[in-house]
Amino acid sequence: MKYALLIGEMLIDFIPGPASPGGELCYQPHPGGAVANAAVALARLGSAARFVGKLSEDGFGQMLLHVLQKDQVDTRFVPTTNRGNTTLALVTLQEDGQRAFTFYRQHTADTLLESSELDARVWEDVALYHAGSVLLTADPARSATLAAMEQARQRGLPVSFDVNARPALWTSEAELRGMLAQVIPRVDLLKLSEEEAHYLDATLTEPLDPTDEQRLQTLAQKLLAQGPTLVIITRGSRGALLFTAQHTIEATTSTRRVLDTTGAGDAFMGAILHRLLERDWTSATQLAALSAQDLQELGAFANSAAGISCTRYGGIASLPYLKEIEQI
Repeated sequence: MKYALLIGEMLIDFIPGPASPGGELCYQPHPGGAVANAAVALARLGSAARFVGKLSEDGFGQMLLHVLQKDQVDTRFVPTTNRGNTTLALVTLQEDGQRAFTFYRQHTADTLLESSELDARVWEDVALYHAGSVLLTADPARSATLAAMEQARQRGLPVSFDVNARPALWTSEAELRGMLAQVIPRVDLLKLSEEEAHYLDATLTEPLDPTDEQRLQTLAQKLLAQGPTLVIITRGSRGALLFTAQHTIEATTSTRRVLDTTGAGDAFMGAILHRLLERDWTSATQLAALSAQDLQELGAFANSAAGISCTRYGGIASLPYLKEIEQI
C-alpha cells in the first residue's frame, strides 16, 4: 500500500449555522485546513493518506487529531506542542455560498512545524507528496515545507501543490507572489482557482475576468514551462480546466444548490490525488503523458466530489465518500 503524504495545516473553522430563535447567527466549530481536508478526502475515497502537521495539545488540537484518526488518516508522525494554540478561522458566508476568512493565527501550533520533525520514517511507502501555501506564511513551518519539497524530489516523488491563497496571512501581496514564484518550479502538479490566477501572473494586479478563458490558457502554458507537468485551474460552478503540454481539457460540472463552498476545493484536490494513486499515475512523466480522455475523466471525478461538498456545511464534514460519487 502506497501513501499520499500531505504536510500542512489543520485548524478550526467557525462557520455560521442556523440562526438562533432570536435570529442571531450561531457560529459552530468545524475541523478544517486545506491540506488536512485533502487528507480526509483521500481517505474517504479509499486511498491511504498520511498527514503531518503540528497540532496543539489544547482541546481543539485533541479534537482535530481524533477527527483524522476517525477517518483512518495515518497520524503516526503528527507532532504536538503546548507552545501554541490551534489556529481559528472565522468564516463569513455570502448568499452564493462563497466565503471570506478572518484568521486568529499568531504563533499557533501549525506554524511551529520544524524540518527536524520530518525524519526518514515519514517517507516510508510514500508515492506522492502534497502541500499548500498556508504553512509557507511563517517560519519554521515555511522552511519545513520547502525542505519537504526537496526531500520528495530527491526521492523521485511527484510534488503536488494547491495555491490556496489566503492574502490575510501574508505581510503583503508581493510576499505571496514571491513565494509562489519560488515554489512553482519545484512542483509537478499545480492546482489553483481562477480567482488566484493573478497571483501567479506578474502582468496582473487584480483578479481575472472569469470569462477570459484565453488569459487562463496563456497563464497555464507559462506555468507548464516553469516546471509543472499538470496544471489544473478550478472555476467554481463552471468546472475546471486541466492542462498538460499536449492537451487542454475543460471538465464541466452539473448544477447543484450551493450551501457552503468551504472544503470544495479540497474535495476536488483529494479526488485528483485519489485517482492518481488508484491508477498509479505517480511520476512527473506519467502526469505529462495523460491522454485527453484521462484528463477528462480525472476532472469529471473531481468535479463530482467538489459538487457534493458544496451541498453541505463545513470543511471535513462536507467531504464525500466514494459510494456517494459513484451514485451520481
